[in-house]
Amino acid sequence: MQGPARADSAVIAFETTLPDVPCKETLAKGVAMAIWGKTVLNIEKGSKKIAVIATTFSEWVKTELAIIRLGIRIDDAQNAIDSLHRQIGRKIIDLRKKDALPKTTDLLFRDEEIVAAITELADREQEIKELRNELQTVRSDFKTVVKQTEDTLP
Repeated sequence: MQGPARADSAVIAFETTLPDVPCKETLAKGVAMAIWGKTVLNIEKGSKKIAVIATTFSEWVKTELAIIRLGIRIDDAQNAIDSLHRQIGRKIIDLRKKDALPKTTDLLFRDEEIVAAITELADREQEIKELRNELQTVRSDFKTVVKQTEDTLP
């Protein structure tokens, strides 16, 4: 009868030594934990790192798209400026061909088309300046976001 009693006590001993998944408080106190507890803890740490990396990547993609959009807007504004320069040049060439080119530049700047083009030029140049400032802001914001997400890594 001793044989079966030993088998039952071995099963009981085995069941009592199965590791329970420790709670975070137990882990924080430095209590020795079983292999399963360490595995769960490592999986949690790994998932947090993956989440941080995913967030960083998402922010990076958003920033790159914003930078591309701003670059396109800057190119459009620059194309508008180039078009205005061509318009002013054509008007001056037309006046020269007609021998209507004024002797002084003051009279040249009284032409309606030239004045409108110069006013539009100033607006476009201001727009480009604002877009470049916005681009710089987006880049610095991204660096801040990346730094903050890196700081959250355990």
